[in-house]
Amino acid sequence: MKNTRDIHDLVGGLLMTATGLFFALYGREYEFGTTARMGPGYFPVVLGWILAVLGLAVAVPAWWRRGTAVVVQWSNLFWCVLSLVVFAITLRMLGVVLASFLAALLSLVPSSMGLRTRLTVCAVVALLTTLIFPIGLQMILPIWPWSL
Repeated sequence: MKNTRDIHDLVGGLLMTATGLFFALYGREYEFGTTARMGPGYFPVVLGWILAVLGLAVAVPAWWRRGTAVVVQWSNLFWCVLSLVVFAITLRMLGVVLASFLAALLSLVPSSMGLRTRLTVCAVVALLTTLIFPIGLQMILPIWPWSL
């Protein structure tokens, strides 16, 4: 394999920096406030700048570091994107629990883990998704197909 720059960290760090700058600059549209009384722009601006600095901390050393060539795992990419599309399509019909379980199951198709482990991971993902979004954040989403 030909030695090249550490493209993985370089691209990842630059994407982190770009994302951080986007949120830091976009958050200025909102009132910033103070540390004691935060406005709606405080959180995205502060976290955006932190993310931008961390992205540079990853990307700059990668410029001088040697790495391996990028190998795209097309099967993983396909199943991951398909799981997101299936989740988006089935969320209203199946509810959060079943849609997230199905999406996690589809994303694990290229994995080499056993069936019992796969089903356990899917159940944990479904549980966490349900606890975080409809329950914790009180988003108006059907939990089960019969919930709406």
